[in-house]
Amino acid sequence: MTKPNRIARVQLARWRRDRIAVLLYLLTFVVMSYPFVFRMHSHLPMDNVDTHQALWQNWQVLEALRQGRDVNYTPYLFHPEGLDYTLQPPRWTGLVFWTPLYLLFGDPFAFNMTAAIGILLRAYGMYLFGLLVFKRRIPAWVCGAFYAFAGVNLTHALQQPFTGASEWIPWFMLAFVYGLMRVRARADARAPRWTMLVGALLFSLNVYANLKIGIFAMLLGGGFALLYMIVHRLWALRSFWESMIVFGLASVVFCAPSLLPMIRSEDLFAAASDPVVADVWGGMDLLTYLKADHDRPLNYMQSIASLSGDQVEHTFVTWGLSHVGLVSIFFAFAGFVYAVRIERPVLIWFILALVFWLLSLGVVIYIHKSPLDFYWTPYRFLEDNFIFRALKWPFRMALVFLFPYSVLIGYGLHYRLRSLELGRSGKLFLIISVIMLLYGASIFPIPTRAAPRPAYISKLAELPQGAVIDVPFGRHVSKYYMSAQRFHGRPIAEGMIARVPPGTYDYINQNLLLATFRDPGELNYEDLALDNWEAAFKQLLDDGFRYLAMHREVPVSSFIGRAKGWALEMFQLEAKLYDDGNVIIYDLADVNVENVSSRARRLLAD
Repeated sequence: MTKPNRIARVQLARWRRDRIAVLLYLLTFVVMSYPFVFRMHSHLPMDNVDTHQALWQNWQVLEALRQGRDVNYTPYLFHPEGLDYTLQPPRWTGLVFWTPLYLLFGDPFAFNMTAAIGILLRAYGMYLFGLLVFKRRIPAWVCGAFYAFAGVNLTHALQQPFTGASEWIPWFMLAFVYGLMRVRARADARAPRWTMLVGALLFSLNVYANLKIGIFAMLLGGGFALLYMIVHRLWALRSFWESMIVFGLASVVFCAPSLLPMIRSEDLFAAASDPVVADVWGGMDLLTYLKADHDRPLNYMQSIASLSGDQVEHTFVTWGLSHVGLVSIFFAFAGFVYAVRIERPVLIWFILALVFWLLSLGVVIYIHKSPLDFYWTPYRFLEDNFIFRALKWPFRMALVFLFPYSVLIGYGLHYRLRSLELGRSGKLFLIISVIMLLYGASIFPIPTRAAPRPAYISKLAELPQGAVIDVPFGRHVSKYYMSAQRFHGRPIAEGMIARVPPGTYDYINQNLLLATFRDPGELNYEDLALDNWEAAFKQLLDDGFRYLAMHREVPVSSFIGRAKGWALEMFQLEAKLYDDGNVIIYDLADVNVENVSSRARRLLAD
């Protein structure tokens, strides 16, 4: 039999084995992501401002490749200086799926479908991992379903893909854990090495997805390897150390193209010196895993989502909170019992789940957002560590916690199936249990919002070239402006990424008009002299700025940005190029600087 025919037969056999599991994942995705799954062509999930930034970054990387420039620098933000965002690398793995979809269908479909593909890859990868450790399909499927569709994972994947693109973690762990099993079984020395080489390649995909995802994979794989080595006494085996060396060296080589630009960045030290955010949003509230909404007792989340006609409305959805539900706790406890009674090495997953759960609580323990008077979380001893500073928000450790927790759930179901007769009543009980398990950790229904395409974009398309100053300034509204930039393609005065390099705001702070928009409280009255205003306008025009867009309201998440009344008053007498009731566009070349200056001095002096 030729090699292609042999590969085809293997793939066909795998499809026959897994087709029901895959089809059930597709069905579960439709249910768990309702009604988002039916609006992927026109709506965006949730209401997080990072979605705008992710849309922009996909577009920016494609533009950089088209123009043949460095993908780690953009001239479109913080004009005229541009912005270096080396420390926030492109999500290369997502771009592989997004680019052809975008060229064929555009956003938001390409963005949403990329997220959907990632979620299904995560589910199937975890299913294969479950087959490896449980040797049974039902626990493996449930393990994959819980890991892929649990609220915190699903929410991050849909509305914050920078931190939620964790679909390659199960695939990495599949190869890595299998390699360690081969070492323990004293297999042919070359077999574990090749497996570890594949594991290193899959590990690098996590790094290319995002550095934070790479750190999650490193912590999970490293924690497992340490405990597995201790439990099975692998330290005495030469093949173990050889496999670890192969994995480590291969990982460095595969990850180097992504990591080297970061290591060389002049801004690395400044980014690493940022303190861990330790306020109430820095870590999980202790009760967020257990606290129930009184309106939805099976859905352990702090948001209130309700269907209203054909709209999904929500008053508050936060991706910083996790919820696992009572049913999952029951199955996880059954997994712990299985470890104690039947297979002690399974305690590895319990220990990993416990450690990562404690780390997700942050530096200080909170109950109902109130800090306790004593401190004992592991994060307190790690908050100054470079790796944990890179993660920045302790609650992100919940994404790592979900992996061993899902494995425990699978072992718990595996344990129960040993004593459950799968007759008609047994199957019904199993189906109801799985439905309650998934619903208890869900964010069903998924809030959605129409993909924004502001009306003023059409007007900008008709005007001569020139950079745009969008007002108001600010972190969250800037991400909205970045998203709009995909349509008008003009440089803008501000922008935003996770870690803005030092000196980024120097140009804005030294220009009177831009500094006024950013923070008028920092200005002295002497700064408002007419000569300074004239110099500010001349500098902007010389540097390619042409248009001022005043936004009466910017619809971004729960942060509603509005141009301040004094900012609108400053330009009230100026001729308008455009006014749709929400956005006003002025041509800086036509502005009467003396009028603006006098009104500004009067308004800001008050």
